[in-house]
Amino acid sequence: MSGLSAATHALVEFLGAHYDRYAVREATPRLTASELATHLAELAARDERIKVTFAGKSAAGRPIHRVTFGEGRRRILMWTQMHGDEPTATLAALDLLAALAAFGQHPALATILKETQACIIPMLNPDGAEAFQRRTAQGIDLNRDARYLRAPEARILKRTHDDFVPDYAFNLHDQNPRYTVGDSRRLTAMAFLAPAHDASGKDNVARRRAKRLAAALVSLLAPYIAGYMARFDDAYEPRSFGDAMQGWGTSVVLVESGGWRNDPGKAYLRKLNAMMLLGALHAIAGDEFDELEASAYESLPSNTRNFYDLIFEDATLDFGEGIPSIVADIAVDIPGRHPLPADAIRGRVMDVGDLRDYEAGERWSLAGQRVSGEALRVESEIEVDALRALARPVEPS
Repeated sequence: MSGLSAATHALVEFLGAHYDRYAVREATPRLTASELATHLAELAARDERIKVTFAGKSAAGRPIHRVTFGEGRRRILMWTQMHGDEPTATLAALDLLAALAAFGQHPALATILKETQACIIPMLNPDGAEAFQRRTAQGIDLNRDARYLRAPEARILKRTHDDFVPDYAFNLHDQNPRYTVGDSRRLTAMAFLAPAHDASGKDNVARRRAKRLAAALVSLLAPYIAGYMARFDDAYEPRSFGDAMQGWGTSVVLVESGGWRNDPGKAYLRKLNAMMLLGALHAIAGDEFDELEASAYESLPSNTRNFYDLIFEDATLDFGEGIPSIVADIAVDIPGRHPLPADAIRGRVMDVGDLRDYEAGERWSLAGQRVSGEALRVESEIEVDALRALARPVEPS
């Protein structure tokens, strides 16, 4: 038994089946702050229960919004895109709001609106989103500014937390889509973390509750991505907002959207985020996971890195006079680009050696081909198409 109600699972199934009826298709991964504001205004106009207010300005003066709905006693805070190049949850938040506007009379959604209050900060880092970069206009990683709150965006998040006083919080990110599940070759679709509240690694009340909430998320997504979920590294990071809030008494779950085969825009993971978050709100509305075991979360394999964009197998590496040749595999990534674009030109060598236990977006054989070992040392930049031209594709086993 998952511990979650049939109504919660039915809501998630309903949202998946009817996704095309509410998804905000016009919102794409390169969404800007001005485009976000337009979408939020349209959603608020469609449903008066969705309220959009001004939370403050970014370092470059772009507006940061606060979206609220519901009138219940259980309070949930969510924030997205504190790293500007991690847009999946921002798009999912728009879909979540659109579902409320489209199906607000659905019994489960009506329960959410009656029993919970939610506050969402979509796109906490609008300057980073504009440039599609991780850091703010001031060069700050917002998830390393919870201690001193030097960035204006960090102060907005802290002020929102203190004003709203949430019981639960969702810290919503994208992670490198090349991460894998444990020792497997499966890409991590979603990774979860109930962060530590201090360096001891022990659980306080907030973290125990967060682990049960994370277990509920695993249960909700099991029908869709079982075997493709992992547990994020739980080393204590005092500068991180998730760790800090856990210490402030709010139960925080970090959600990292990872990779999915043949899904360059993470459209499937965006859909799952919207379904999962509304399912979680319904579970919170009914206090459904209070008695849920945390084992579904705690037993998740670790988030690991066993995937590269390309692997070239069995190349003979020549080093010139005095150093013998050697046969080795070569792992290559295309920096900042995944899945691998067909027109990729430049890549970076990530590893050289025996790489048969690693998965790759493309595998090529260089058996019988001699190439420069000096030009293919780790961290070297290479012409990908030049290596492809020497190789033959390896069919998936």
